[in-house]
Amino acid sequence: MNSITNREFIHHNYVVLYERIKLISYMLIFTYPCFFIVDFFLFTKLSSPTFKFNLSAIHITGLVVSLLFLFIYHKYLKAPRGVIVSSYILIYLLIGAVSSINSQLFTGNIYAYIIIVLGVAVFLPIQPRHIFIQFMVIHIFFIIGLYFFEPDHFAFLSKLINSTGTAVISFMIALSFYSFRKNDFMNKLKLRQNEENFRSLFNLNPHPLILTKLYNEEILLMNKHALGYYHLHDNNMAQIDARFLFQNQEEKQDLLQRLMEQQSIKNYCIEQQITPTIRKWVMLSLELIDYMDEPCVLIGVTDITDLKKNEEELYKQASLDMLTGVLNRRSGMEILNQQLSAGPESQEFIICYIDINDLKKTNDRFSHSIGDDLIKTCCDTINRHITDVDILFRLGGDEFIIVFFQKQMNDVRDLMKTIKLSFEEINFTQQKPYSISASYGYYHYKPGTVLTPEEVLELADQEMYKEKAVHKRKNTSLDSAIQKSIIRQINGTIP
Repeated sequence: MNSITNREFIHHNYVVLYERIKLISYMLIFTYPCFFIVDFFLFTKLSSPTFKFNLSAIHITGLVVSLLFLFIYHKYLKAPRGVIVSSYILIYLLIGAVSSINSQLFTGNIYAYIIIVLGVAVFLPIQPRHIFIQFMVIHIFFIIGLYFFEPDHFAFLSKLINSTGTAVISFMIALSFYSFRKNDFMNKLKLRQNEENFRSLFNLNPHPLILTKLYNEEILLMNKHALGYYHLHDNNMAQIDARFLFQNQEEKQDLLQRLMEQQSIKNYCIEQQITPTIRKWVMLSLELIDYMDEPCVLIGVTDITDLKKNEEELYKQASLDMLTGVLNRRSGMEILNQQLSAGPESQEFIICYIDINDLKKTNDRFSHSIGDDLIKTCCDTINRHITDVDILFRLGGDEFIIVFFQKQMNDVRDLMKTIKLSFEEINFTQQKPYSISASYGYYHYKPGTVLTPEEVLELADQEMYKEKAVHKRKNTSLDSAIQKSIIRQINGTIP
């Protein structure tokens, strides 16, 4: 694996240097006319024709090399880049050495050689072994040429030391640049491999996964399970962002703030609008991660719609009366207890204690199923008339409690009269085999009164029994009148 990776980097490095030589060649082509002005016009009266001839030949050679490279670059797209780059470096090192050797005929400096050696080290760092060999071969050639063209012994030694030091420093620079570029390539390769591994694991996850940017909510990745779950397709990914996950934007901002503080949020339940006709409950797990050197949010989605349905069903079984569908005794008493134990923050409310009349007679005369229907009909009628802020619960048997909020006693009495009229309407139309009526008792609770739920109900119950007694007297008088009428009829038929 290391050998393969090393070959990949060498190829990558040659590709980069190949492009870089193209830019260098263009630069030199535009620079050489300036050199030719010096060679053919400014140096016309130069006393050293050999130096001038060699200098012109060197510049022409450099121009030809640059033009040849550009021809190969544009004409042969599959040319061997490694061979061309190495040859280009060797030629220009040789040009630098020859230029400095030629300078000994006139100026006596070695600037050209130093500039090109340093330039190659900075701009064209190839494999250390190859550049070492090229530096060594060209430097030996340069030293030999310098030996023959520099007659002064001490000047030769000085230039030998300076040029050798420059070659060594240039090699170290090339080695550093090459190593840095190789490490950068390896790190990017590892990052790319990690990204590929992440994508593979991301797509293999059996749950919907979404990766979004932290700040602009752009969706970077969605696995196939997320695409299927949210009824999306790859072709419309660019048209959406992560805002569809949260209908309440304030809730989303609070969640992101918590995420930045905690780095991770587990099992956050939320209801989502999947499509215009489908809503589902999901449990989100959010992780703050770095992806491609940018803060991102990894969101795992678990469908808990069935769990929520089961939870609601259990809540209904635990909190609702199965016959009537209203709150049962336990739930109603909990609400009363919360109101009475709230202290100064408690609300004013009115309790209405309801007792259905003649349930036992209905059971005895028709059956218990008809009696249950009487309870349910009575409850449904009451439920249709009370408001959303009011609470109706079944205390037990034929007894119900209404907790009226935000109402005065006159409002409550008027509403109960309306309910009574609804009962009478059902009786008048003879929709049911039984007659519906109920007795009521009220208690007006005001904040600051210290009572238990049982005591409040007892006070309302006492009021209800006053009306219940009136109802019984009426029924007793009615039954007595009916009995007397029947007796008179019987007596009238006796001879």
